[in-house]
Amino acid sequence: MVDYVQTGKKRPGFIPIPDSRISAPIVLVIDECLDEPHLQHLQSSLHAFVDSLHPSTKLGIILYGRTVSVYDFSEESIASADVLPGDKSPTQESLKALIYGSGIYLSQIHASLSVAHAIFSSLRPYKLNLPEASRDRCLGTAVEVALAIIQGPSAEMSRGVVKRSSGNSRIIVCAGGPNTYGPGSVPHSFSHPNYAHMEKTALKWMEHLGQESHRHNIVVDILCAGTCPLRVPVLQPLAKASGGVLVLHDDFGEAFGVNLQRAATRAAGSHGLLEIRCSDDILISQVVGPGEEAHVDTHETFKNDSSLYIQMLSVEETQSFALFMETKRDMKSDYIYYQFAIQFSNVYQADIYRVITVRLPAVDSISAYLESVQDEVAAVLIAKRTLLRAKNYNNAVDMQSTIDERVKDIALKFGSQVPKSKLYRFPKELSLLPELLFHLRRGPLLGNIIGHEDERSVLRNLFLNASFDLSLRMVAPRCLMHREEGTFEELPAHDLAMQSDAAVVLDHGTDVFIWLGAELAADEGRSAAALAACRTLAEELTEVRFPAPRILSFKEGSSQARYFVSRLIPAHKDPPYEQEARFPQLQTLTTEKRTKLKSSFLHFDEPSFCEWMRSLKVVPPEPS
Repeated sequence: MVDYVQTGKKRPGFIPIPDSRISAPIVLVIDECLDEPHLQHLQSSLHAFVDSLHPSTKLGIILYGRTVSVYDFSEESIASADVLPGDKSPTQESLKALIYGSGIYLSQIHASLSVAHAIFSSLRPYKLNLPEASRDRCLGTAVEVALAIIQGPSAEMSRGVVKRSSGNSRIIVCAGGPNTYGPGSVPHSFSHPNYAHMEKTALKWMEHLGQESHRHNIVVDILCAGTCPLRVPVLQPLAKASGGVLVLHDDFGEAFGVNLQRAATRAAGSHGLLEIRCSDDILISQVVGPGEEAHVDTHETFKNDSSLYIQMLSVEETQSFALFMETKRDMKSDYIYYQFAIQFSNVYQADIYRVITVRLPAVDSISAYLESVQDEVAAVLIAKRTLLRAKNYNNAVDMQSTIDERVKDIALKFGSQVPKSKLYRFPKELSLLPELLFHLRRGPLLGNIIGHEDERSVLRNLFLNASFDLSLRMVAPRCLMHREEGTFEELPAHDLAMQSDAAVVLDHGTDVFIWLGAELAADEGRSAAALAACRTLAEELTEVRFPAPRILSFKEGSSQARYFVSRLIPAHKDPPYEQEARFPQLQTLTTEKRTKLKSSFLHFDEPSFCEWMRSLKVVPPEPS
């Protein structure tokens, strides 16, 4: 891998320095239709957010309901805003009057921190007696106004100089309900006679707004919270087309506050272009990730250019592209070559050209081929391709059957038949793959753990763009048991880990669960120490993850514990010899502890991993 760095192309003599990454403004677009409890949580998160920003960061604050309020930082003693109607897109005249007027709508934190705090403290709960879903919210108009403010000349308070921002600017929307008023909106009720047509129009409008934002290097992140259904399919195109993300939260509390801070500070490059070249025998059949196919004229550089170009919507370490390939013909050469070239501007405004060249050997035996397959990578690629087709719950159920068929296919093609039987043994070289796929088919991505379609849609979109590490965790959770010495032992993610005298951390990518056994919870001193150690571990595991996961802790037997239990493989149903083969830690348990463990599972009727494999007429591989 080679990085070529150009610093002088756009601005001769310019040397990238860390301060340039914070010169790009952030505009908060805040829903003003919130009830008292939600508003209090949001205010706490907003106060903490502005305190966390670098003093040089430029901030804008906009509120939206039926109207759009753009806050003016030139008024130091009171919270003052200019108000625009929300029922239609702002006119050029009204935007000009705003941008060239006397108000200051983007100001550096060091000059306006007290004003920002005063604005947040002045927010009031929604006054009308209307259900959350029926309140008028002109989210689309508010984002249009935010775009105009970032693009327009921003007068800096400190010098009064007009200065254009560089780098990726950010609009962060804090939403508590759907966009139901003005452009890009949908009716309050699904029973509206024209709902389907209006939703289709709103989808197109939102996507166009996202594309416009991307053209100006402005990323729109939408952070949603609360219990009101958000009509995610309508909001998603705005975030996606701009290179941003849409994240759902239970409330505007801790996890929301962390994501607000990480959305503003995460390192994201811009102007990304990915070029893929490979040997003639290979055809790239599909690319999954945060981008779209681009058409680039390269005749001057390459006479016969067969490479594939992808316009990257964002350039972030927390995201990745998954490539699917096919062979066009039998391979005659000993090696296949791939070259990936990524052009982008980094957060310091330097132009980077990263070239990654890979050479893979071609093998002529099936066992050598299977040995070369990385189970975890294969599972993530299978999951990405599967989730691409699982656009709704019915599709997801169909995809579960597709995974079953693929597991059978692999056993038939690459496994061996068990003597005097119709069963096939799954190839030992891929011993981890079937269990990872079992987690996929029953977990939140394809299973029925998640109740609302909004949640499923958000999770699916995050997963399709996620980095390899986060994708793997979203497919198969990682299970870590706390030991007395303060250390942690990694265990298979089976329900046999639920031992009453232990504390367990389960990292499932977008959620981290901490489970305390009843026996441990009864001992106050030990349980407090174990819980503190587990929380520290959970924060360490996820400190650079975006979106930040919610971290939930609960005791054995509590109603919330079902979140944890539903994500573990029900291995208690397997015969003792299989339990011990897959979960060797059982051998260290006393007979009394085993009996206790067994009695906690009497209410489960889901098939275990081994039962699922046998239903497919496949013998599970020996655990590696």
